Amino acid sequence: MKLKHLLCIIMSLVCVLFLASCGDESVSGGESWDMMVTDFGFIDHIEIEDMDGYNFRMFCRPGTNMLENQYVEEETGDIINDAVYRRNETVKSLFNIEITAIESSQTKADDAVNTILAGDDQYDIILPHSRSAFQYAIQNTLVNFNDVKTIDTSKEWWSRDIVDSANINGHLYVLDGDISTHRLHYAFAMYFNKRIFDELGLDYPYQMALDGTWTFDEFSKLVKQGSKDLNGDGLIKPEDDQYGYYTWAAYGPIQVLYSGGQRIYSKNAQGIPTLSLNSSKTVEIFSKYFSLSNSEDVFLYNPGMMESPGDLFAEGRAMFADSDLGSAKAKRSMNDEFGIVPWPKFTKNDEYCTVINGHASLICMPITVSDYDRSGKIIEALCAFGNRDVIPAFYDVSLKTKFARDYESEKMIDIIRESLIYDIGYISGGVFQSAGSTLATQSNPDFASYYARNESKALSDLKSFLASYGKIS
Repeated sequence: MKLKHLLCIIMSLVCVLFLASCGDESVSGGESWDMMVTDFGFIDHIEIEDMDGYNFRMFCRPGTNMLENQYVEEETGDIINDAVYRRNETVKSLFNIEITAIESSQTKADDAVNTILAGDDQYDIILPHSRSAFQYAIQNTLVNFNDVKTIDTSKEWWSRDIVDSANINGHLYVLDGDISTHRLHYAFAMYFNKRIFDELGLDYPYQMALDGTWTFDEFSKLVKQGSKDLNGDGLIKPEDDQYGYYTWAAYGPIQVLYSGGQRIYSKNAQGIPTLSLNSSKTVEIFSKYFSLSNSEDVFLYNPGMMESPGDLFAEGRAMFADSDLGSAKAKRSMNDEFGIVPWPKFTKNDEYCTVINGHASLICMPITVSDYDRSGKIIEALCAFGNRDVIPAFYDVSLKTKFARDYESEKMIDIIRESLIYDIGYISGGVFQSAGSTLATQSNPDFASYYARNESKALSDLKSFLASYGKIS
């Protein structure tokens, strides 16, 4: 049968020969197929089959870290590139398929809607911007993953939090899993400049993070010591001087809400999302945050409202800066040494809680797919081998060893990974989806008045979302 030629080099260690037609379950070296998958401990639930050269089509976003996160033509020596290549070759061989990547003409890959609505079966999987994924869903263009028998969302390569958050009234149209590195790449983190800490005679915040005492108040104390008038003109300006904390409107003002365990949408006892943004703790969180960010010790950059100051952190002119974990790679060119810690908890009684930047991609399956279970099986396998091969390449080798510059930062990245959450109120649309960054654009970022002005619209947005996504009237 055709599977006799399907030889798969798995990380250059295991050669698989599957002989289903004659009942021979052996692989090279004398191991049985069952023994092999048991050794790997992760794909025994995936039934291998000959798909007769089926072309599995991936619709991907253009740009760096988008299409090549899913598909590369050849090995180049780059460890992540090569892990993606080997993962795809493994899955191609196991199922006798081809894999084709189609690059979207839109940065968010939201341009497949008309194709799907026209009934054209052009893609097996779509990996759009997270907010675009929900727009696909509310336009009734996606498969309910609960109806796909070959995808097991209980497996470790699927994000448990998004499965719980986005499963509404039995409808689950978006997933996040280890088919992509985006869940880690776009997780928010706090970077700090070791030289500035050393000059001030301050301890790095690693031990506080490990002890659970790394809080917003402790962070604020350090920030107030980190600003410095470098040119002696009596002013602290972004073009010349040093800040205690440098952030963007789309970073800190969004992440801070989750540092206190708050969410825009939270599920009630019936499992239905409700608007939960307005609370006394949210008021306190934003009040403290903007009190700090409006001081001379902090530079909060608002694109579109001011000229870019450049990367103050990379230039060694910021004690702290928050960004995603993937940006550690770009910081390798810094002259100063840097460390990574989780975003501080709001209080010591809170848990570390890391939101994933909405720029990350999510996984969708268009309703035009001719065989949901076939495409689902391939997606499951891509995620499974991504979990085994690609994520370790990104996390253990590239992120923890190559980019992070000390052993302590590795422990911090573990904390961040364990604290990842999705708030569908942040990524599914609605007037409050960017509440923090919207407040950051206002001269008086008063949350209570902002919420009061927009509550009615927010409730209407949520009602419309639940009707479209969860079929809840």
